Amino acid sequence: MSNKTGAATDRDVFGRVWTLKGDLRQRDVAAWNRAYLNHPNRAALADERQAALQAAIEAGWIQSPPCSYEDVTADGKTRRRYLFDGVEVDDMLASEVAFYGTLCNAYYEDATRIPKASSSL
Repeated sequence: MSNKTGAATDRDVFGRVWTLKGDLRQRDVAAWNRAYLNHPNRAALADERQAALQAAIEAGWIQSPPCSYEDVTADGKTRRRYLFDGVEVDDMLASEVAFYGTLCNAYYEDATRIPKASSSL
């Protein structure tokens, strides 16, 4: 898992060191949001979590484990393939995608949450 700064603290429930980019800026959040909105299917919960994880991969949020994406063409059709720790996201366990996708959504929410005004009196 990682703390809010993205520093690795220990292994997660799947045995991975999960580290996210720390101190997200507007450009980081906007990159995630654009990739998220480009996912063709977000109506179902499982698709939404996959979209969140793939958006984090595309936006470069995930520092550990190794992640990447590439466009591949087969039979005249091009699609984007997302790799998470050497495994295509489509081939991961559903529980893994749900877990990491939920963490990515929470990180997005934390980064965009407007802080409460502090009292200076």
